[in-house]
Amino acid sequence: MPGRLLLSLGRVFFDQAATWRLFAFSVAGYAFSLAVILCTLGLMDGFEVKLKEGLRSAAGDALLTHRNGFFSTSPALMEELSVQGMRAMTGVVQSEAFALVEERSQGVLARGVEPGEFGTVTGMRLSLSPDGIVIGQTLADEWSLREGDRLNLVLARGHDSERPQFLELQVQGIVRHHIHEKDARYVYVTRSRLQEALGLGDKVNMALLSLHAPLGEIKKLEEKIASMADGLGNPWVLKPAWQEFSSLLEAVEVEKTTIAIILQLIVVVAVFNVAAFLVTLQARKTREFFLLRTLGLPRSRFFLFATLMLLSMWLMSCLGALTLVQIFNWMLAHVSWLQVPGDIYVLSRLQVLLSTKDYLWVFGAALLWMALLGSYAAHRMRRQSLLTGLRQEFQ
Repeated sequence: MPGRLLLSLGRVFFDQAATWRLFAFSVAGYAFSLAVILCTLGLMDGFEVKLKEGLRSAAGDALLTHRNGFFSTSPALMEELSVQGMRAMTGVVQSEAFALVEERSQGVLARGVEPGEFGTVTGMRLSLSPDGIVIGQTLADEWSLREGDRLNLVLARGHDSERPQFLELQVQGIVRHHIHEKDARYVYVTRSRLQEALGLGDKVNMALLSLHAPLGEIKKLEEKIASMADGLGNPWVLKPAWQEFSSLLEAVEVEKTTIAIILQLIVVVAVFNVAAFLVTLQARKTREFFLLRTLGLPRSRFFLFATLMLLSMWLMSCLGALTLVQIFNWMLAHVSWLQVPGDIYVLSRLQVLLSTKDYLWVFGAALLWMALLGSYAAHRMRRQSLLTGLRQEFQ
């Protein structure tokens, strides 16, 4: 019986095409405002996650260096780090160099790695021989390089003189870090080849660590790294792989909260559209409302109908917002003019990534606005008596 009554009320109050159009426009405006907030929050979350994923693919979870520069990875050091939670470690020789191809040159960061160990720590699988080199995607695109092409690597000094040393290498792979700076500058050669060229023996100047912690638990991972650093003490320096971008990530987190609050103004404008719909509906159907009240319609039934109508508007707006977010995310991945300059924004492609907390925050605030609007409308109707309403409508 209550269901049939609510359906009958819907037919009474939504008997004109103009009412349905105004209803649709109100829902569309509300959905668009929610989608704007979700996309903004999602872009910031996506930036943070993709940046850390890209850094992790190049450097694992943590970077270990020595205050004196080069060092050897002794069994004692390995055992101590394993006790504190290290899963795997690989030593890396990192040196600034110049890449030369024909008449073009560019400063690069040459990394001498052992492919097996490096893949275990970072997840990046490299296929390298002593006379091979792996370059980043951006460098390959800018210089039109492909696998099999030759490239000269100029090191600052050789082990037997102060003169620069030239290494003629063959491109054996092209990798993507999803970070413009690293795709443009990082090149990989075998660790033994770089150690031999620089006369280092078996020493390295950096170690990459992989820990027993998922990437999503960033705070716990940072706390664990800080605890391990305290345990190592001087002269070791242990820091998260994304330490170089820590100030940028902190700024993104602060701006995320600020912008989300400011963008609530868009929701307020959309709420006014919903309020305009309710005012128009009330002006058109006040006579029908008081006639139904006279015929015995309980006020509680009408308020139940109004509550379900507002909840349906909220639910449809949320579904519409989710659809718009998916469309925008697809456009970010496939539309060229939405690609951002990587040398400015670090990442060349952005992605919308939203957590359950983001959805609850945005949709919860939207429901709260709906509840406030419905409460105000109900308060106004309660103040008007049945006799007064009939006198105003039929005078």
